[in-house]
Amino acid sequence: MKKSLLLSLSLMASLSRAEDDGFYMSVGYQIGEAVQQVKNTGALQNLADKYDNLSNLLNQYNYLNSLVNLASTPSAITGAIGNLSSSAINLTSATTTSPAYQAVALALNAAVGMWQVIAFGISCGPGPNLGPEHLENGGVRSFDNTPNYSYNTGSGTTTTTCNGASNVGPNGILSSSEYQVLNTAYQTIQTALNQNQGGGMP
Repeated sequence: MKKSLLLSLSLMASLSRAEDDGFYMSVGYQIGEAVQQVKNTGALQNLADKYDNLSNLLNQYNYLNSLVNLASTPSAITGAIGNLSSSAINLTSATTTSPAYQAVALALNAAVGMWQVIAFGISCGPGPNLGPEHLENGGVRSFDNTPNYSYNTGSGTTTTTCNGASNVGPNGILSSSEYQVLNTAYQTIQTALNQNQGGGMP
């Protein structure tokens, strides 16, 4: 009886240990399986990303390949040349509709307008010395057809005499030579913009 009791107790103890071990083994297996699934998911995601990249590259290759095939036909080349030619003609031919022509005219008008606004406030001359600098700066000179803000003349232009005796340069007056460059540019642009004077841009 003692032996059977001892045997049944040891059997129960081993069964309970087996249950405990089985439970722990089962839980450990489930944790391991979850970890493996996470690892597999990361690997699968990486594989899916690489597949998407490869698919995008193949699509780009196919698109470029189709463009090359389309561009290699004589009609496509002739059409592209025709489009470029008509674009160039539209840019430069008609003065009323050409963006390039209008941009140049606008820039020239802005330059003339700016000179007309600031010219009356510009002083010029050879400077205070009558030595070599006097001649280098252009000496005393008069320029015709310069902008005029004396509205009493009614002509809109006047003669400017560069005879200033202040220092020439930054924070000073323009030299007569520099004023001549500006006035020559002004006259040239005015002629180009004024078709009534035989000018006009090409």
